[in-house]
Amino acid sequence: MKIALISPKAPFLSSNPEFQSFFTQSPQMEFYRQYWSGLGSGLLVLGALTPDDVKVELFDENIEHIDFSGEYDLVAISMMTQQASRGYDIARKFRERKSKVVLGGIHPTVLPEEAKQYADSIVVGEAENVWEELLNDFHHNRLRQVYTSHQEVDLRKSPIPRYELLENKSYKMVWVQATRGCPHDCKFCCASKVYGNKYRHKSTGQVIEEIKKINEIERHALIGFADDNLFCDRKYSQELLKQVSNLKIRWIGQSDIRISNDKHLLKHIKKSGCVALLIGLESLCEENLRGLDSSDWKLNQSKNYAESIQIIQSIGIGAIGTFIVGFDHDESTVFDELAEFIIDNRLVGAQIAALTPFPRTKIREQFLEEGKIMDTPWSNYTLYNVNIKPKRMNVQELERGILYTFKRVYSEKVAREKTKYFKNIFSQLVK
Repeated sequence: MKIALISPKAPFLSSNPEFQSFFTQSPQMEFYRQYWSGLGSGLLVLGALTPDDVKVELFDENIEHIDFSGEYDLVAISMMTQQASRGYDIARKFRERKSKVVLGGIHPTVLPEEAKQYADSIVVGEAENVWEELLNDFHHNRLRQVYTSHQEVDLRKSPIPRYELLENKSYKMVWVQATRGCPHDCKFCCASKVYGNKYRHKSTGQVIEEIKKINEIERHALIGFADDNLFCDRKYSQELLKQVSNLKIRWIGQSDIRISNDKHLLKHIKKSGCVALLIGLESLCEENLRGLDSSDWKLNQSKNYAESIQIIQSIGIGAIGTFIVGFDHDESTVFDELAEFIIDNRLVGAQIAALTPFPRTKIREQFLEEGKIMDTPWSNYTLYNVNIKPKRMNVQELERGILYTFKRVYSEKVAREKTKYFKNIFSQLVK
């Protein structure tokens, strides 16, 4: 038996040629070009769950060509929303060659009725609970159209992803997932719909073994923790950081701004090899933040953004702020306001995204009722293309404003000032 595991090619940037030119040629965007890449661990987990007597081949179409001439019994395609259109095309081509095709990942999970039109079978939810059953049914020629994971996966029983499938792919960053679940039910995000709002985690020993496995394959890779928030459980985080410190690695992760309240934890994060943390700040406008999550948590934190950023970066950890533009209270002035905040607070990096109505998010439901969603293909859902009709500006203003903000905060002058700022921080830490 032979299986192909496929991640479809996707546009991860705006379709605007000027935007693409800036991202691919600007020296200040080198970090993103070199490191902000890699493959999520989902397909690697499938590889680990597959019996050893089954031949498995992995294709990441973003860096390599798919072998459509290969004789594969089963083809498993994992898709995010911006990959869906291409994923369906890949599925069609393999089905024409009489391979059975299974679709899974976030997009088929949130839109199963759409996805099952393009495949022999789909996986809804986390695959660990159903992959063995699916393979057994395939072997006995009784493959069902839908396999649904009705229970949350016990991550302590999840296998080490088959990282050896990444050999010779030359990723600068390799992703690890220690936890799943997010307690913040944000209107623009479907994470809690896919993974639930209960915080689950692997044992610290599992995570350490995964990182060691990665180091055997790509010793100098930057480790990326794919968790929505690695520090929800402080006791778990402390123990994990203590063990990670012994590995002498460099890593980045994601957190909420509350991390600034615990300097003791911040020092452990820095000591463990953390280079930077992505922090969801979303907006500087209180009216945009009001009602954005179920408890107005982000709104209540927003008045401390500047002070919190200063605390985090004073420890030597770079803060990468993630922002969304296109909310109802955003006018054309938002871009200068945002750029000045990022520059004044010397954020080591920033991501500025267009408000995107992803499937099964509350913001999509709201915008459908209001008639704000444009008729665009899934390939447009990159976070940098515009898919909505903004309330206080037009589509072109929103699109141009995102590029304008990127150019301001990633200019050569700002880069020099940030370098000087962080050199001073590191010199103080060494004393």
